[in-house]
Parts: sequence; C-alpha cells; structure tokens
Amino acid sequence: MQIKKIISIALLASTLPLLTTSCAYRAPLTQGNYVEQDLVNKLTRGMTREQVRFVLGTPMLIDPYDNSRWYYVHFNREGWNDPEIKNLVLLFAGDNLADMSGDYIKPTSFDAGTISAPSSQDSDFNLPEE
Repeated sequence: MQIKKIISIALLASTLPLLTTSCAYRAPLTQGNYVEQDLVNKLTRGMTREQVRFVLGTPMLIDPYDNSRWYYVHFNREGWNDPEIKNLVLLFAGDNLADMSGDYIKPTSFDAGTISAPSSQDSDFNLPEE
C-alpha cells in the first residue's frame, strides 16, 4: 500500500510540470503610431507639416531619401493571434499635404483644402500609382 502511494505521488509530481509548461502566455504587443479614423478625418489637402504633426503626432518614419513621405505604422498583436498592421502614408508637395494612402479611408473633406502652387524645386513631384 505504501509503495502504491509513493508511485502515484511520483507520477503526479512528474506529469504536473509537463502539463503546466505547455500553457504559455504571450503578452500583448503594441508598437508604432496609434492612429484612429477620427484623426485621419481631420486631414485636408494643403495642411502644413506642423499642422499634420499636431493632429497625428510624429510619424514613425520619414523617408531619408525623400522627405516628402511620412509613414505612420501601427502594429498590434494580442496573444497568439495574427498581428494587425495598419499603415498611413502621407505625401507632401513642398510644405503642404498633397495626398494620403494606406489602410485608412480618405475623408470626403480631404480635397476641400487648398494647396499652394508647387515651387520650381517641386516640379518633379509625382504621386505614386496604386
């Protein structure tokens, strides 16, 4: 009787760690710029860089070879689920906002703003085709 009790305790003690180590917790991971559609709706063509930065905050990346593009990237992963990645790319002509693209809906009021005429240094500025 004593041996059966010792064997059952040893068996329980050896299997319990194996069962509990297979249940791993993965902490949520959030990185980048959290941008909501409400903030994107405040953007209009012709806004200055300072105005855009006031509305959306500092961009995640400004292209070092072409500073007319600002990238806002948001990465969110909950547990073991696939990550959700949202991008917003803003294009500037000179100092004014010219266009936007990405995973957010362009507001209907975006074209209500006015954009100044491009200077001679911006004559080769072309919007990318999607």
